[in-house]
Amino acid sequence: MKTALCWVLNALFVIQPLFFGHQVLADEWALEEQHAEELDTCSSVILHFDGKTWNHVFHGNDMWLNDIYGFDSNNIFAVGELGVILHYDGVSWHRENSPTTKRLHKIWGSSSKDVYACGDFGTMLHYDGTEWKTYDASPIDWCKGIWGWDEDHVFVTGNSGKIFQYNGEMWTEQSTSITDSLYDVSGISPKCVYAVGERGTVVSYDGKHWKTLKRFTDKALTSVWVADSKNVYAAGADGAIFHYNGVKWSRHQGGTSSLLRRIRGVDAQNIFAVGDHATILHYNGSNWKTQKRGDNYSFLGIWGDRKDNVYVVGVNQEGIYDH
Repeated sequence: MKTALCWVLNALFVIQPLFFGHQVLADEWALEEQHAEELDTCSSVILHFDGKTWNHVFHGNDMWLNDIYGFDSNNIFAVGELGVILHYDGVSWHRENSPTTKRLHKIWGSSSKDVYACGDFGTMLHYDGTEWKTYDASPIDWCKGIWGWDEDHVFVTGNSGKIFQYNGEMWTEQSTSITDSLYDVSGISPKCVYAVGERGTVVSYDGKHWKTLKRFTDKALTSVWVADSKNVYAAGADGAIFHYNGVKWSRHQGGTSSLLRRIRGVDAQNIFAVGDHATILHYNGSNWKTQKRGDNYSFLGIWGDRKDNVYVVGVNQEGIYDH
């Protein structure tokens, strides 16, 4: 029954645009009142946090979502397997026309008219507010992370320590001394950027040079978020969470051993870390607390612009390593 429900809803999601064009009816995908147990067999979910509870707002089958990014409550994008791109307009989620079938890992934008999505095999897409287009010459072969300050300062990271920067006209490879894959990149200005990756690798950028920081862990660091120059957070394998205070790195106790795949914050008192086994942790500036935990979903991406407006995307834990 559960599987049938998921397949029926997914079929409606695919078939409806044939009749209604670009629009998806709001009530078909307004799932905040849907019971979570009815969603257990679906491939992907999107959850929304209203400051008190996490609610399901989207789910689908054969639609593996890897990341989410937005600009306000009425303009949010999610990307995933087979080049899938979803957009939320404040009423409903609908599928965008994507120029690729390659897996999209990450998404970021300086504005709703300047959005990047990147993924496997050098796939790099750009959205100008009207349509998605493929970069003819992608700067990186396997994109793992993307972040920017504005349209003239965009960074992407990938395998073998690769980092590229876009200056508004062209992409240039950055010089680093590392060969470890870099999974994520984040900053607070073009002169304060951090990237993290394999075996506890952390590099920082001052606007001119990339510096490799002294290794403080051998655990894979999958994500980094920068609140300010004296508050940098990194998360990764075995539930590891580390904090940099401008002088040294120290480990935080998050209360989980699950792999944490993404860490992002709204402000210094509202930081979220998400990962396997439906793990969602919240940091209030003093302590980490588990907000949600289960068995069925692995949360891969998170975005929010207020403490009562946060979204996560997740995929079914079963078979995640097949994708």
